[in-house]
Amino acid sequence: MRNTWLIIKREYLERVRTRAFLIFTVLMPMFIAGVVVIPSKLMTMKSGSTRSIAVVAPTAQIASEIKSQLETSEQPKDKKASDNDTAPTFHVEIRSGQGEDTRRQLAEEVLQNKIDGYVWLTDSAVRDGKFVYATNHPSDFTDFSTVHSAVNRSLMRSRISARGIPAGDIEGILKRIDMDVTSVGKDGKEGEPVGVAAFFLPFVLMFMIYMTVLIYGMVVMRSVLQEKTSRVMEVMLSSVSSTQMMAGKLLGVGAVGITQILIWLVTVLLFSFPGIAATQPMLKDLHIQPVVYICLPIFFLLGYLLYSTMYAAVGAMVNSEEEAQQLQWPVMMPLILCSVFASSVIRDPNTPLAFWTSIFPLTAPILMFVRIAGVQTPPLWQIILSITLQVLAICGMVWVCARIYRVGILMYGKRPTLPEILKWIKYA
Repeated sequence: MRNTWLIIKREYLERVRTRAFLIFTVLMPMFIAGVVVIPSKLMTMKSGSTRSIAVVAPTAQIASEIKSQLETSEQPKDKKASDNDTAPTFHVEIRSGQGEDTRRQLAEEVLQNKIDGYVWLTDSAVRDGKFVYATNHPSDFTDFSTVHSAVNRSLMRSRISARGIPAGDIEGILKRIDMDVTSVGKDGKEGEPVGVAAFFLPFVLMFMIYMTVLIYGMVVMRSVLQEKTSRVMEVMLSSVSSTQMMAGKLLGVGAVGITQILIWLVTVLLFSFPGIAATQPMLKDLHIQPVVYICLPIFFLLGYLLYSTMYAAVGAMVNSEEEAQQLQWPVMMPLILCSVFASSVIRDPNTPLAFWTSIFPLTAPILMFVRIAGVQTPPLWQIILSITLQVLAICGMVWVCARIYRVGILMYGKRPTLPEILKWIKYA
């Protein structure tokens, strides 16, 4: 046990003190914040200039209604004034005439940057159910979605008004009503409202486990390969057994991964999350259950031990980085399948697919945690069964890989074939 502890200490301190660990630990929260916050913030920011557009409509009433809809941003009364900063600003000019000459003239004005675009809404367009918005900013979906909404709302008001409904009642008819999505617990009571963030939270946590398991599994493989090719392994085996060496490497590198995850969680909870929640309204009502904090290190550790054991065996079998890259694909495939099935599991966590993939040991470390981090936490017996099967799989994998490791670290030359690996397992 003392030798194993010395190897754990050496592997842990050697990696924690490296510059790469410090840089990666600091940059990952900044990278996640940049990927999540900055693009969405830039997409919702105003361009700083007012869009000048012309409107051609079948009647003056519809044109005036479109002008009013675009120039007056519609916001619910309970929204703060600061929320209006994301609404685009328009200056609308009503044009008469629906002939081709008018359309060509408007197109020339767009080319000459006299106006930013024009709405071409004719009687035939109303009948066909499709109008044209020509603009020199065709990739700005915020602008054309606002124009699309304004034109549709104006046409609805015009159609309702044509049926003799008073103008004062039209606003009440078209008033938007919001929706709260809640879950129903076993006691029959409704839970807290959840939003879009409840769908993306499991994705973020899954990505964190996926990346750390993958990265630190490869770290174990490269460490074994490096010591094997440098013949350091032969010297170390004179004082420790191969099982002690393998256990020390797995636990030491795993402790580095847990340390990094804890640092990221503390950083996100104390510094990043309040700022992200302030800029992203959908995160303000996000509720993270305590079981998520408990299960995160558990499932990371289970996934890490399972995959790093296989990576260590791969590192012991090969003689170069090129051979390692070829043999690591079978190990990576279950992790890739986790990312493929994740969206289906999040959308409906009670399907047979979600159940079996969260029970199968090679996919359970990620997909069972995805179910736990989602809106509907699976029953306790499923969580216990998943953890139990993973522990049994780890024990079996450690036994198999330790036998491969014991022989493979001293084998040099050509890459072993499958029959040779089976002989190692049988006679080691």
